[in-house]
Amino acid sequence: MKKLIVKIILATVALAAAMPVDASARREATFGVETGYASKNESAIAGLFFQYDLTGSIRIAPDAGFVFRHKDLDAFTANVNLHFPFTFPGRVVGLYPLAGVNYSSWNRHDLDFDTETDDVSTRVSRFGVNFGAGVELRPTSTLKIKAELKYNLIKSYSGYYVSVGIGYIF
Repeated sequence: MKKLIVKIILATVALAAAMPVDASARREATFGVETGYASKNESAIAGLFFQYDLTGSIRIAPDAGFVFRHKDLDAFTANVNLHFPFTFPGRVVGLYPLAGVNYSSWNRHDLDFDTETDDVSTRVSRFGVNFGAGVELRPTSTLKIKAELKYNLIKSYSGYYVSVGIGYIF
């Protein structure tokens, strides 16, 4: 699995380096908050995201979030995704496929049956890959609203994430 992740990262970096750079294109960055749903433990998620245009057709988008406890599971997740945005005339609405890597640290909470009150936690940290798509709306020149669906492929903890976010474009 680690070799596959390394190959995906190297291929993505090579693809980004091979893309032509338009010197007149404005580099845009966005910072915002997001919330949503994680299917692994059927719970809410909350986090922060950042997006930066590398070229007119590739954007790097790291994010970090917390999956709230449900079914005795919670997690911290960190992703580094590449977006490949397509904008429609007027640049008000855009679509993008995404692919990237994920680090997740899942925490399982169990009760100690001897005392029935002590929380015995087990943490499992793993790397995985993401793929999915998103849509974004720009109601003003400095505001972005996004909705995203991504699937996280990771050993024993795979699942999909649906999120919505709002960010400031600068």
